[in-house]
Amino acid sequence: MRARVLIVTAALATATAAGLLAAGNASAATPIAIPQFGAYGLELSHGETQSLAGSPLPALVDRFAPHSAVTVGIQPDSALPQDNSNVYAGLNDIVGEAASRPGGQVDVLLDTQGLIVFQQW
Repeated sequence: MRARVLIVTAALATATAAGLLAAGNASAATPIAIPQFGAYGLELSHGETQSLAGSPLPALVDRFAPHSAVTVGIQPDSALPQDNSNVYAGLNDIVGEAASRPGGQVDVLLDTQGLIVFQQW
């Protein structure tokens, strides 16, 4: 079961990267790594985050990736509903909120547990 979750999540992360490259952004996503956690991925610029928000990819992740395989980190001043460590929003809303902020962006990483998405602004 875990192998299937990782394969689906990796496929969606790869599709996200490919979609951003095909979107024709002038800049390229910056590779990032957090080796102590075994997490590797992309830091998206504001324009790339807007492209991701306007694509169907966040909805595909929400639809096909198991919720236990997706971890999100939102900013303390996020308007998205949350309590303690739970965020009650889909990836569309999380990426969309970052895209709507001046300079807002997301980091998209993959680790052994699945997909990680962090908001930044």
